[in-house]
Amino acid sequence: MACFALAHVVYSITFLSSRYSATSSSFSFFFLYLILWLFGIGIYAYLVPFLRLDPEADVLVPAIGGYMFIIVIMATLAARTRQPLILLGSLVFMASDLTIALTKFDVLQVEYKKHIIMITYYLAQLMIALGDVKAVLKETADDIHKWKRS
Repeated sequence: MACFALAHVVYSITFLSSRYSATSSSFSFFFLYLILWLFGIGIYAYLVPFLRLDPEADVLVPAIGGYMFIIVIMATLAARTRQPLILLGSLVFMASDLTIALTKFDVLQVEYKKHIIMITYYLAQLMIALGDVKAVLKETADDIHKWKRS
């Protein structure tokens, strides 16, 4: 779990790079941020009773809380990039991790959980990568356009 959390931190740092829009957010983005945070807090609150049933609850409850915090930060920063593919990729990551949590802690029994987890995981990676490539291409095109005008 620590390695996945570290990967989400690296994505978050990447989403703060100058490649992405640093303009102020509109009300709709603040509303999206609020929804992401309420969703993350709600899922964590829902999971806590199931986490407490685990023999390692003293470690799991804060660890899952920290992980949830990190992934919601990543999704919030993904929304800030104004790249739809990156935002969708982060939301698919949240769905993948939610599936893992719900099945790992016996909240739900999902017949094809491994398939769902792997498909959503790779889809999230692909969407974020394609969104980043699209942002790089746009940045390069903008630089070329500025160069031609000078």
